[in-house]
Amino acid sequence: MFKRFNSLQSTLLLHELSFILLVLISGAVGVIWSVSWQNSSEESLRIGSMNTVMQSIRGDVYRQLKEVFDATFLSDHDAPKEYLAYTETIRAYLLDLTVLANDEQELQAVQLVDNAYDDFHTKTEQLIRRNNTIIDRQKVLDQELEKYTFVQLEQAFENLDLLLNNKQEALSQSKKQWSERLSWLAPIPVLLAISLLLLARRFVRKNVVYPLRELVQGARLISKGDLNHKVPLIGVSNLVQLSEAINRMATDLSSSHDRLIETKKQAALGELVPLVAHNIRNPLAGIRAASQVARDEDISNSTRDTLTDIMVAVDRLERWVTSLLRYLHPIKPHLSDTTLVAVTDNALSLIELQLADNNISLERLGWESKPVSLLLDIHLFEQAIFNLVQNALEASFPSNVIQLIYHQDKDKVLLTIRDQGRGMTFDPVVEQVTDGEVKHLSCGLGIPFSLKIIKQHGGSLEYDNSRTGGTSVTITIPR
Repeated sequence: MFKRFNSLQSTLLLHELSFILLVLISGAVGVIWSVSWQNSSEESLRIGSMNTVMQSIRGDVYRQLKEVFDATFLSDHDAPKEYLAYTETIRAYLLDLTVLANDEQELQAVQLVDNAYDDFHTKTEQLIRRNNTIIDRQKVLDQELEKYTFVQLEQAFENLDLLLNNKQEALSQSKKQWSERLSWLAPIPVLLAISLLLLARRFVRKNVVYPLRELVQGARLISKGDLNHKVPLIGVSNLVQLSEAINRMATDLSSSHDRLIETKKQAALGELVPLVAHNIRNPLAGIRAASQVARDEDISNSTRDTLTDIMVAVDRLERWVTSLLRYLHPIKPHLSDTTLVAVTDNALSLIELQLADNNISLERLGWESKPVSLLLDIHLFEQAIFNLVQNALEASFPSNVIQLIYHQDKDKVLLTIRDQGRGMTFDPVVEQVTDGEVKHLSCGLGIPFSLKIIKQHGGSLEYDNSRTGGTSVTITIPR
């Protein structure tokens, strides 16, 4: 149900509808009770009125009978007039009873009273007229009126009285039942109000308060520089939209931050690299010139070969310095058909002396397979591999082994360089900058330059820490 009300506007609408429903239920309970109480009161009043009229009829019948005795035995000349007056009154009362009766059973009971009174009136009217002798009138009083007619009239009264008493008792029982129902109907609105309060509180806490707290906390973390933090997309739709906007803002800020770091790095390199290149090139030029002059002299073949190796190494260093200068500008690789194994062997030939000095050995795995040809810039890629092996050497301890694992499949070629050092606590490929904008890395330009070269060849560079210690860096080049 709550999924349909997943915004602040719909939540307010739900709350208003629930409040209206609560008012309607409370009103319905009140109306039902009022109508029931009113009906019971009216019924009780009607039964009481019928009972009063019946008692009035009974009293007037006795008074009418007294007038009959007065007229018969006391020769009261006013008795016939009184008799007729009571007759009219009783007839009016019987008519009232007929009007007050509201069901067939009551009408039948009233009709019995009416019939019994008709018999009573017929017999007593004969006595009032004085057409018979006193003995005959006494006989009528004793045998007919007292023994039969009056008894029937009393039975009719008792029958009606019993019926009215039963109905009055049933009405009392009904009132009692409604009173008992009210004892559990009355708390219903209160319970509904409490339930509505608890449901609303739970809904607001789950879909508004908690998501809003997460949103505020996420905004604080992002404002402190944690641009990779993602605000959870929870709560009502308005908060979800706001969280999405904050996450997009953090992503945009992260991209802008990365571009800013790259710009600053390029600016720093723009000042540093030309100076370093100048200071390196001058000694290299002197070394090469001296080696070339010495090689032209009459020397032994072994010395000549050594000088030739020095000149080759100087030329390679010159190309690397040139490549380093080109790093400041968009790299345009000069691709040649070669293999990754051959490029790796060329790069390793320049670091073999350092490996030997540190008592670190190399282990080549996968070299026995026939490597596939790739289009690579040989000089740039040699420098990239040299930088990565140099980092592995600096992280290794004496007597450690650096593994170079070559693997190829149908769509890519991989070269993994694995050392046995302490490992790295962060991914050096991802920019790691503190609040003071100082990099955690101490490897200089090696990794950034290698990464740039590999990306120019459409490849990727990934770092991974081993559980047993050491770091693995994997170069992936598409075929």
